[in-house]
Amino acid sequence: MARLNETRIGALLTEPFGAAFVRQAAARPHAEHGTAIAVGIDGDVEVNGVRGRAVIVPSDVPYALRSAGPAATYLFDPELAPRIAAHARDGGTRVLGRRVAEVVAAHRASLARPDVLHGVGDELGRLLATGTPRPIDRRVARVAEALRDPDGEPVPTSLSAAHLRELFARDIGMPMRRYALWRRLLHALARVGPVDLTTAAHAGGFADLAHFSRTCRRMLGYAPSELWARLVT
Repeated sequence: MARLNETRIGALLTEPFGAAFVRQAAARPHAEHGTAIAVGIDGDVEVNGVRGRAVIVPSDVPYALRSAGPAATYLFDPELAPRIAAHARDGGTRVLGRRVAEVVAAHRASLARPDVLHGVGDELGRLLATGTPRPIDRRVARVAEALRDPDGEPVPTSLSAAHLRELFARDIGMPMRRYALWRRLLHALARVGPVDLTTAAHAGGFADLAHFSRTCRRMLGYAPSELWARLVT
């Protein structure tokens, strides 16, 4: 099994989606900011009791993914892929059409290659971008952009703190504090590999490795060390 490419695990920092290919999925219940597309390579995957060859999960919906065989998972950033987020939000967790599974299965022999995994994600992005994006208040957009960089400066707005939190949750799809934690997590994960886990945790603003690991399990279903061991990109 190939080692995890650290630039792919942090892909949501700069790209519309992150991607992973696993030999067997049995993730803990967790909730991500991205829209998840889970596809079984040789058989069905199961997500929150929904079983099918390809399943979509809307942003910030807690779920656990199980698969008896290899599976590919794509996590689309709602801000960078708003039409896919809208597509998921309109229908909820559900089985996708056969075409999605066919796109992935056509490349099953080479999904462990990062370029192939990425190319399939691009094709899925075009196939699933059918929803109507939800408009985002420009003040919320500025705050969200600032939070994408854990080292960035706070953005002043004319809104009260309570009103900003309300608008942020409405437009971004998750509370502002949890969104900031999600961005810190991705920032730390992007550094796993070149540096040790504790150094990566501190880079993301976590007090220690234990806090980093708990957050990773809650938001991605695995501890950072498990991600490194299980994922192939």
